[in-house]
Amino acid sequence: MKVLRSKSVLLGLAVMLLVAFSLSACSGSKGGDVFRVGVDDVYPPMEFKDDKGATVGFDVDLANEIGKKLGKKVEFQSTQWDGIFTALKAEKFDCIISSVSVNEERLKEFEFTKPYIANAQVIIVGAKNTDIKSEKDLKDKKVGVQVGTTADESAEKFLKETKFDLKKYEQIIQPFSDMKVGRLDAIIVDEVVARYYAKTDNASFKVTGGRLTNEPIGICFKKGNTELRDKVQKAVDDLKADGTMKKLSEKWFGEDLVSNVQ
Repeated sequence: MKVLRSKSVLLGLAVMLLVAFSLSACSGSKGGDVFRVGVDDVYPPMEFKDDKGATVGFDVDLANEIGKKLGKKVEFQSTQWDGIFTALKAEKFDCIISSVSVNEERLKEFEFTKPYIANAQVIIVGAKNTDIKSEKDLKDKKVGVQVGTTADESAEKFLKETKFDLKKYEQIIQPFSDMKVGRLDAIIVDEVVARYYAKTDNASFKVTGGRLTNEPIGICFKKGNTELRDKVQKAVDDLKADGTMKKLSEKWFGEDLVSNVQ
């Protein structure tokens, strides 16, 4: 009987541990105390790895501030851009805070916060380039974009009117490396990224004239997840009201790109 009783106690303890583990796992995977954020962390200055391998950037700082408002620990999940929306639909993370431009197509498939930072598609060229000022000047030039982005979509539209050699890259850092060694004449990219590169390496890059599109950036959620979206929107509104958003913008861009977002 003593042996049977001991086995019963052990079995009971095992069941309790299994239940506790299951609850803990559910808490981590479905929210709980963790705010899981998908990022394509090769997109400076929005999200990228620093020299020590830490994930940093404007969006990273923003996500951490949102986490504080929500009372949750932020967990970043690095995901390549071409698979990031599929991963969100599969609930691999709670949202994407990774330079997601808000457009009509994405609004049909996902939930979004209001735009939190101004953005557009622009053309960036070599610092000494005087030939390219607009998309019409791309004729017969070698142009780079990141695949699957709105810059990619813009480039495909421009191709219908102006023929140029379009090269697509998995990561945005790759066309900038190619331009530096003369393999590209121009890059179509988010303005926030273009201005960062032009600011940090003005001997190599400069941003051409006007904006090609108006594409403000928002936080992206799985369709139907309006409860979390609304909580995050409240956090962003508070961060804007208390001046935190402006400080983050000035830290990463040297100017205020958040106060007058349309």
